[in-house]
Amino acid sequence: MTRFLPLLLALGLSTIFLGQTKVKPTVPSNLKQPKLVIGIVIDQMRQDYIYRYWNKFGNGGFKKLINEGYFYKNAHYNYVPTFTGPGHASIYTGTSPATHGIIANDWYDKETNAMVYCTDDKDAKTIGSESKAGLMSPKKLLTTTIGDELKINTNQQSKVFAVSLKDRSSILPAGHSANGAFWFDGTVGKFITSSHYMNQLPAWLNDFNNLQLAKKYLTQGWNTLYPLNTYMESIADNNNYEQAPNKKDTAIFPYMYKAQLDKNNFEILKATPFGNTITKDIALACLKAEQLGKGNQTDMLCISFSSTDYVGHSYGPRSVEIEDVYLRLDKDLEELINVINSTIGKDNVVIFLTADHGACDVPAHLKDLKIPGGYIKEDELTKTIKTFCFNQFGDSLVSEMVNQQLFLDEAKMQNLKLNKFSVEHTLANFMLSVKGVAEAYPSEALKYEQYTEGSFKSLIQKGYNHVRSGNVAFSYNPAWMEYHTKGTTHGASYSYDTHVPLIFYGMNIKQGSTVNKVNIVDIAPTISMMLHTSFPNGTSGKPLVEILDSK
Repeated sequence: MTRFLPLLLALGLSTIFLGQTKVKPTVPSNLKQPKLVIGIVIDQMRQDYIYRYWNKFGNGGFKKLINEGYFYKNAHYNYVPTFTGPGHASIYTGTSPATHGIIANDWYDKETNAMVYCTDDKDAKTIGSESKAGLMSPKKLLTTTIGDELKINTNQQSKVFAVSLKDRSSILPAGHSANGAFWFDGTVGKFITSSHYMNQLPAWLNDFNNLQLAKKYLTQGWNTLYPLNTYMESIADNNNYEQAPNKKDTAIFPYMYKAQLDKNNFEILKATPFGNTITKDIALACLKAEQLGKGNQTDMLCISFSSTDYVGHSYGPRSVEIEDVYLRLDKDLEELINVINSTIGKDNVVIFLTADHGACDVPAHLKDLKIPGGYIKEDELTKTIKTFCFNQFGDSLVSEMVNQQLFLDEAKMQNLKLNKFSVEHTLANFMLSVKGVAEAYPSEALKYEQYTEGSFKSLIQKGYNHVRSGNVAFSYNPAWMEYHTKGTTHGASYSYDTHVPLIFYGMNIKQGSTVNKVNIVDIAPTISMMLHTSFPNGTSGKPLVEILDSK
């Protein structure tokens, strides 16, 4: 009878007795998976915002996700540079830029000797407007995403959509084979897409665009949600560390947008809390119209809230403006969660929430507090490096300096009979003499050396793609940046940029938290385990056992 055992097990018999021997099946007894996965990414959300604004959040947004879900308090990016494009790509591919290839938002292309954008595609066409804002696709993304693997696993029966104000924040999460990715075209105040996904906008999106919500939101202007004197978590509204996106405006409340509306220019919406609200609006419209979570297969909706990034860049992480944006976003999240729970059901959905990077305190503010920090003038540094190269090697050699990397003209080096690795090592040593520079590495060191996991060297290595990245990579000291003296930016290897929230909520997600360190690249394999699909094909992260091991 033992020769029939594999067949009997394959037929799903729960228990087989062979004499006195009891054989248990190895096939999982419960393959139930969620009807819908919602991925929420909040652009430029530092981990500490959760705690800073906790007492002002309502009970249905951030607090609900944390109080009823599982909160990873020590989640980090395991690479640099920490930018929007690489962040979104890493969340949904489960690997770092070294593998998925999105090394920055923009980078220098060695083949064309020109700067390229992470989702540019000259072969694509804009769908939904006459502008060039839709000449985009995910073709520069070298690996599959969670959504791609879901589509493959269900023979294209699952639906995968993504929405965001930013093209890259919609396209990279959606992946290659999504049903649709939509982003905001500020020149017309509408959401558009690319011919990579479809040849015309769905009827529901045309109806949504016809509501002219961008105009409606901007017409009301932006004032604080609560009385200004209650924003005790922030520095004074009138300070020297911020600059309004429209530089003609004074960076204090209230903000009015009549000048932009008179010109039918809706770009400013992105730098207001209403950019998040309209993102919530289109997410709910997509959820309803596409009947996500209502079919026989798992669907996925990727939502990225970008206004937090635009506001953060202009005003900085200690501003009243950033506080107000998060208090309003909390209400948008509450509405989103309520609709999902009432239409799909908490026990049928998995939601994860994280961020694509953090942000640095404004260095000028830190310096006034007697805390170290500083600024790098990119043009001056590039000139200094070119002068050094000319004096050392007889030619400036530098083709581009971008994303804290030096791209050298290797053809010139060959003509001058210069040894590539010798030049790189010389330049790396020189970079250490530049004020504000902490570390510098030639490509050879990043290619052949093995660095301790989690070290700054390891972070640079995981963000370094040997086909696309430069000849020398370097990093600045903490709170040093290439930026103007008002507002802030990101991209560093330090915790203020790498440390972000990570929360899971919904089906079979137990309530709890941990301070154990995890990496953002762990999200994709965790969701894949829940969906019983293959990991995205470049995955280097590991499944998060705390929320997968359940009774």
